[in-house]
Amino acid sequence: MYNFIEIEFLKLKRSKIFLLTILGAIFPSFILFLSAKFGEFSQTISLETFLHQVYMYTSVIFVIMLFTIIISYLFGREYNEHTLKTVLTAPTSRELFILGKYIMFLVWVLIITVVTILSALAFGYLAGTTEITMNVVLENFKQLLLCNMLLYLTFTPLVFITMKITNLVPAIIGGAMLTFTNMIITGSKYGMYFPWSCPYLITSGEIIEYTTNYIPSYLIILATFVIGLAVSYIYFIKKDVPL
Repeated sequence: MYNFIEIEFLKLKRSKIFLLTILGAIFPSFILFLSAKFGEFSQTISLETFLHQVYMYTSVIFVIMLFTIIISYLFGREYNEHTLKTVLTAPTSRELFILGKYIMFLVWVLIITVVTILSALAFGYLAGTTEITMNVVLENFKQLLLCNMLLYLTFTPLVFITMKITNLVPAIIGGAMLTFTNMIITGSKYGMYFPWSCPYLITSGEIIEYTTNYIPSYLIILATFVIGLAVSYIYFIKKDVPL
C-alpha cells in the first residue's frame, strides 16, 4: 500500500492538478487579504475573525470544487489514459487499487487543510490582524480539519459518478453546480439535511439555529459515505476493465 501511495505522488509530480489544488487552497486567504488591504473591513480585525472568514468561504465554496477536481483526477486518470488494465496487474488487485485511491484522496485532503490554515495565518499576519495567539490558530485548524474530514465522507458518491463519466469537463461542471447549490442551501433551514452543507453547519455551530439535535445530520453524512463507498466499490469490482 505504501508503494502504491508513493507511485501516486510520483504521478502528481508530472501533473499540474496538484499545484492547482494548492493554489485553490490559498485563494480564499489571498482574497480576504486583498479585502482587508483595500478597505473591505471598516476597522482592524482579529486573527480569529480572519481565520473564521477563510474557514467559511473555504468550506462552503472553494473546497467543494477542489474535492471534485481531485476525485475526477484520482479516479478517472487511468480511464482517460487507458492504463487501468496495465495498473491492475499482480500484486495490485482491484480492491487494493480503489482502497489506495481513497487513502490518496484522504492524504490530499489533509495537505489542503494544512496549506489552507498556514496560508490564512500568513495572509492574516500580512493584513495586520490583531490578537494573534497559538490557541486561536489551533482551534481554527481543528474546526477546519473536522469539517474537511466530514466533507471527505460525503464525496464517495462522486467517486462512482467519476467512474461512470471519466471526462474531467463534466465533473467540473457538476462540481460548480454542487458548489452553487451548497451556497444556497447552507443558509437555509434545509442545510442540515444536505450532506455537503452539514459539515460546515456542524463544525461552525450554526446548525443550532435550526436544531439542537446533531444526530440526523451526522446520520445523513454517514449514510452518504456508506452508500457512495458501497456503490463505487461494487461498480469498480464488477465492471470490465476498458482497453
